[in-house]
This record gives sequence, structure tokens and C-alpha cells, in this order.
Amino acid sequence: MMQPLFTKQSKLTLTLLIAMGLGACSSTIELKEPPMTPIESELKMVKKWQVFQGSLDKHDTEGLVFTIKDEQLFVANNNGRLSALKVADTSRWQDQVVWQGAFSEKVISGPVMDDDQLIVGTAKGRVKALDPATGSVKWQSQLSSEVLSAATVSQGKIYTRTADGKIYALNRANGEVVWVSEHQMPKLSLRGAPKVLASDDKVYVAWETGILQALEAQSGNLAWETRVAIPSGRTDLERIVDIQSNLALLDGTLYALGFHGKFVAINVETGNFRYVKELSGYRDFVVADQAIYLVDENDVIQALDRFTGTTLWKQKSMAGRMINDLNVYGGDLVAADAWGYVHWFNAVQGNEYARVKHSNEYGDGNRITNMKVSDNQLYLMDETGTISKYQVEKSNLLQFREQIAVQTGKPIEPLNSSESEPEETTDHEKIEKSESGFFSKFWPF
Repeated sequence: MMQPLFTKQSKLTLTLLIAMGLGACSSTIELKEPPMTPIESELKMVKKWQVFQGSLDKHDTEGLVFTIKDEQLFVANNNGRLSALKVADTSRWQDQVVWQGAFSEKVISGPVMDDDQLIVGTAKGRVKALDPATGSVKWQSQLSSEVLSAATVSQGKIYTRTADGKIYALNRANGEVVWVSEHQMPKLSLRGAPKVLASDDKVYVAWETGILQALEAQSGNLAWETRVAIPSGRTDLERIVDIQSNLALLDGTLYALGFHGKFVAINVETGNFRYVKELSGYRDFVVADQAIYLVDENDVIQALDRFTGTTLWKQKSMAGRMINDLNVYGGDLVAADAWGYVHWFNAVQGNEYARVKHSNEYGDGNRITNMKVSDNQLYLMDETGTISKYQVEKSNLLQFREQIAVQTGKPIEPLNSSESEPEETTDHEKIEKSESGFFSKFWPF
């Protein structure tokens, strides 16, 4: 029987195949935008250019990434289009495009730059290496299923995950399979797969069963494994325990976040826990020198002490806004929501100090599927397939207040007071379950 998989979208299309053979049901639920507390934004986004790459399929956007090299931005569309764009501003969008290519199959992961080649994965199970100068295919390798995770390149090998529960190590020069390791998949899982993390002689892979494994990079043999989440509940929906967030490694500690599971810090040599935090989430998190920043399944943004897991603050004002992956902006945090807003948060206090709405020629409010931060520039791809470059600057109001402060000699007061809640929590705290409706009980986006 086909395995039903879910996707993280602003419209929920839920197709369930009943395991007992009773049939299937399908429903689509429109989301209503939650209200936000007004703020005086300290930043503004100045649009530098936009390029329409072609209509975007709303499914399978999780593995798509931006890549910048040699003043060019490489980006793929899951309808099969791949583009190389000039980072520098040009007067016409036609001049912005270096080259564009189109495949007969969906590109659902990448592109990832590997020295002199771009690596992408397709819905037909192919890994392709492309010439970044022209977009022509240098080699391709046929794998067993859809290539969901963006590739990881390390020590002459390309590592990637497929939808049928396999991790592949490929020779980067020709795409030949070096080794493959297989993992039993659950009946239901979230659509997508985190990147494989490679470090020295090990690769680390997170699975939809809530298990985290360390494999020998040379052979694929198991070094150790541990469980981040344990399935519980009576239904397959309740028993979903995917690890969807990308793993992070710093100073000998591996960090992982599970859906319906925990946030864990693991000794990378032994697989033993350094600490365990009762948290459920699926978005990529940020690991800094002293703190970890993450979004839980209820869109609560949290800061944890990196060494103990103690909660430093919580920002609850984004509840229900389906916050995307967190990114670092300067020393602070930036993320997009499902209604096209970009939000900035102070990393020390957690308060939101800037908010700007993305727009394109088709209007505003379009869901942002991908974001890349480069200094004070943002690159966005939205659900219409539009690629945008923004320059982030101080808002006009903040500039005016700074001028007044200089003239009067008085220090400038912050535009927005902190809305975050400093908290002390224990490692035994229960995961808070949102009462916002159907989505939080069954499926995050």
C-alpha cells in the first residue's frame, strides 16, 4: 500500500489511505491569518531586483536551497527549472539571468555547490551534477527513490537521502554509488528529509522513526544510534516522530530536534546524551556560541542555554503564523511566516524589532518558501516562483529618531519594548499543546 506523506504548506491537503483498506478521504483547509501586535519597524527592505522563474509547485520545497558563488546566485524550481542569476543589480530582469535550464522532471533538492559542479536531486530519483557556467549535465546517477534532501559534500563523496529510507554515498567525480544504508520507514511521516551531516570520519543522519545514527564515512557501517523520539498514541498520525530539522554540530556536541520528540545534545563520540529537553519542532534551528534558538511546533520561538538546555526566553507572539526556518542576521534572528512577512528578533531578549511584508508583481502576502541571508541582503523565493533580492536598511522612522538624538544629545529610546517572556524551565516540563485547532493537533507546516 502507498505510504501517505504530508507536506509543509500554507494550505493543508490531507490525503489519508486507511490502513485497513476502508478507502481514502481528502480535505483542504484554508488558513486564516492570526492577528499581530503592531510594532514600529526598525528596518525596511529595499527591493533591488526580482526574477520570475516559473510557477512553483507548492509541494516539495523543503529540499530547495540558494547557493551563491562567484557573484552568482543559483536556485532551482521544483517544476524542473534551474537558474543562475547575477547577484549585482541590473537595469532589466533579462540582464539579471546568466542562464536558465529546464528538466523534464521536478528538481526537489539543491542546488548545492561542490567546487566546479552544482548538485541537484529530482523527483525521479536522479542526482545530477551540472556545470555552473552553463547548466549542462556533467553526470547523473539513478537512485532508488525521490531525492528529498539537499546534498552534503565531504572528502570526495556526496551524501543524500531518498524517500524510501536510504542514505547514499556517491563518488563526487562520477556519481557512482560508494555505499548505501537502508532504514525501515514508518507508515506515516512528514514530507522531506534533513541534510546528512558530515564531519571527519563520520556522517550523521536523522530518520523519520525518531532515530539518529552515526555511520562510518568510508563504509556506511553503524557507529552508534540513539532515539530522539518514541512513537506514542493510538493512530499513525499521533505516532509521527520525524526528525525534520537539520542537525548541528559544535565543539563535539551534536544537536537534534524531533517532532513529537525532544531537543537533545549528544556526545558525538559515544552517542550519549549531554542533556534532553522536552520540545517538539520541525524547523531548522540556530546554534550560536552561548545559545540555541529554535521554533517549536506551536510557533513559539525559544532561546536555550547551549550548555545546559535551560530556557532563556520565549517569544509567543508568532503563534499560528507558521514561522519558517530561523536564520542568523548579524547577531540577531530573522525568519519568514506563511503570510509573506519577514520578522527580526533580538537574540538577547527575544523581542521583535522589525517586520516587513514581501511583495511581487502578483501582489503581497505570498508565502516565502526559501530565504538566504548574506550580510544585509535577503534572497527570497515565494510560492509564485518569484526570486527577490532585498537590501535591508534602517527604517525612515529609525533614521529620523537617530537624527533627533544627535541634535538633542539624548540617547535614542527603543522603538519596541520586549514582548518575550524570560523563563526558567526544567528538563521534565511537558510540551505545551496549542488549542488553535486542527493543524497543531495533527500537522505542522
